[in-house]
Order: sequence, then C-alpha cells, then structure tokens
Amino acid sequence: MTRSVHLARLHRRSGKVALLLLLVCALSLVDGLVGRMQQGFNRTDALPGGEYPVSGPLPPQTETLEDMVIEGGTDDRQVRLVPYEIYSGYWLGGKMWRGAIKVGANPASGEYVIRVHDKYGEKQNPTLIFAVVVWPDEATRMANAPERLTRWLGIDPFALAALVLPFALLAGLGNFMLGRAWSRALLAERSAEIYKLLPAPDGGGKDVTFGLGVQHGASPGMRCRIHRPDGTPVGEARVVECTARDCVARVPHDLNVQPGDVVTLPDIAPQAEATHGA
Repeated sequence: MTRSVHLARLHRRSGKVALLLLLVCALSLVDGLVGRMQQGFNRTDALPGGEYPVSGPLPPQTETLEDMVIEGGTDDRQVRLVPYEIYSGYWLGGKMWRGAIKVGANPASGEYVIRVHDKYGEKQNPTLIFAVVVWPDEATRMANAPERLTRWLGIDPFALAALVLPFALLAGLGNFMLGRAWSRALLAERSAEIYKLLPAPDGGGKDVTFGLGVQHGASPGMRCRIHRPDGTPVGEARVVECTARDCVARVPHDLNVQPGDVVTLPDIAPQAEATHGA
C-alpha cells in the first residue's frame, strides 16, 4: 500500500466521522429548538422541591420589588415565584428583576400560571407570564418531554449538541489536514486528483483535468494511469493539453472515470532525467 492510498483511506474515514458528528449536533439542536417552540414561551418544567431561576423587566410604574404584584401559583404556596433583586439590563438597559420559581415538597401535579404586573392596572406584559408544569418525578417529566432525545434516551438535546460540537470541529480539522497530506503524498508519487470531467470537444471520449503540469514533467502525448483513491486500477488516458500546473487527458467513453479518481504520470526514465539535468 502506497502512502497516498493509506492517507486517502484515513481522509475518507475522518470525513465520514466529521459528517456524522455534525449531523448529530445539528439534529440535536433541531430537536431542542422544536421542543422549545412546542412548549411555548416562559415555561418551566418543575419537580417537587425544585428551585428554578427566572427574570424579566420591571412592570410599568414599578420601582421596587414590593411594588410588583405576583398572582397565580397555588394557595398553599407549594408553587410560587419569589423575586430576589433588581438590576440593570445588560443589552437594552432599563430595570430588570431576577428571582426564582420555588416548588414545595408536596405540590399537586399540573400546570400553574404566574403573572407579574404593577398595581395600577397597566396592560399585562406577556414576558411576565410564567407557566409552571409540575411533574411528580423526573421519569415522568422525561417521558412527557417534547424533545425526542429526552423522551427516548433521557438526554438533553442542547447538552448533547454542546458536547459533540468540539469533537465534530476537531474531526473536520483532522479531515482538512489529512486532505492536505494526501495531496502532498500524491504529488510525491507524480499523481494528482481529477477535479473536472467533461465530454471531449470532438466527441472522441471524455476529458479529465488534474493538477499536474509541465513543471511536474507532463507533456502532450504522454500515457498515464488512472486509479481510484484506494489504488483500484481504472484504465489509461493520454495527455492532450498541458499548462504549467494542470493537464487535460483524454479517456475512452467506456472508461468509468469519476471526479476524485487519481491520475499518475509515468516515471521519468533515468536517461531523460540526466538529459533534463544537463
């Protein structure tokens, strides 16, 4: 096995791994986003004894936490919203508040709505309406999750995407580096990848273009071999046109040549090398 064939196999396998990891990352994100859209805005899935951070803008004509009116939850305070502090908004400015939805040890399962507004009857801000869905246990919550990965495997799709993405990027980088190493190995073996395949202008076959030219020892009329990246022979071609860095070779119609196949020039005879050196 030549070095280029070995690198070609590694390059192909690393590309498949990178693609698979990127697909896992993308599908996980899609699953998570679709699940969030199905859940609706400001929804919290809660368990007994849990505490879940929430925040929002201060209602109109409200300056302190005591001015906020909080409605909803449960009368026995098993499900309630507790504001903690007021702070300045990071992006749009203005006053914000942060707090937590607290769930007691023995809440009744179900959905509860909590609204935050001012005491003057201003229009309700939809971002200050919180839906709290209380589940009896974690297994029930996951079994009813809108995300498929959570329902089927008990995995948070956003956490999976964040975990897989660095490995996908590393695999993509490795694939890129292996591709460059493969190209250098091909060049050392007087070979290059076919990057263009067109019908011949005179209808006498097909023309393949590859990255070897006059500076690599190619010349019109030269016979060259074509093979798959894994080394499987395909056939022969005849060089019909050359530039400094590229060549066009003619292949018969019945030859199953594909872009990505490899063209190898014949070895330079020792006498020709000596003549060229002289």
